[in-house]
Amino acid sequence: MNNFYSTDITESREEENETYKRQRRMRVAKYTISTLLAVTGLVILISQFGPLALSFAQGIYLQHQAETIKTPIPEQELDPETADLPYYDPGISYFQNLVGHIGPQAVAGAQTGTSPEQEPPPVIDKTYSKAMVLTVESAGIVKVNITPNVDSFNEKTYNAALKNGLAHFKGTPLPGDGGNSFIYGHSAVDSFFSRHPDYVETIFSRLESVEIADTIHIEKDGKMLTYVVQKKKITDPNDFAVLSGESDKETVTLMTCWPLGIGSKRLIVIGERTDG
Repeated sequence: MNNFYSTDITESREEENETYKRQRRMRVAKYTISTLLAVTGLVILISQFGPLALSFAQGIYLQHQAETIKTPIPEQELDPETADLPYYDPGISYFQNLVGHIGPQAVAGAQTGTSPEQEPPPVIDKTYSKAMVLTVESAGIVKVNITPNVDSFNEKTYNAALKNGLAHFKGTPLPGDGGNSFIYGHSAVDSFFSRHPDYVETIFSRLESVEIADTIHIEKDGKMLTYVVQKKKITDPNDFAVLSGESDKETVTLMTCWPLGIGSKRLIVIGERTDG
């Protein structure tokens, strides 16, 4: 009788042990799966929002830089040790900072205090239909197609144009026709663009890397037009002054949504023509 009783107790304990082990394995498995899911979710969040936060911070810096630009000062007031810096510095005269890169013709009158010659009135040719090509080698934007005279109030029209590259805003002068030519393109969030860096539809994601004094080339009708970047800034979407330009010289304005791929602001790059 005692033997049967002992055997029952032993079997019962073994069953309890097996049950405990199974429950423990299940708890460990659940914990492991939960941890893996949590880590995976965290990695996804960081990969998506980390670049956006970095892009946003960079935009705040650019906005601050634009807001703190100083009025040009006479050459004799500049520090000779810093007057030849190759990049824009809010503490240095804009003209003095560019003169070594774009030549005296592009800043005629800047050193003597005289006013530049007035440009002839711009031409608005709304019938022009030949594709143009834009290159900003410093940013890795090379030979990107520009569709001219895109009806920018028609979403289907401009999205179709942007599938092939960039769009020229209809109603603004064409490059080479005086005034301010307005050209725009899509941008993409970093998580997408890092995997597709040469995707032509979002090539203007590269505008963030453009610097003051970089060169912009636009090929039109077999002629190469050259512009030098004089300003880079972040604006509100309702800032329509960018369409008319900020100079009495011939300029090109490049625009994309910012933060990249989001569009709550606009990234603006303005170049002044130097070969005309």
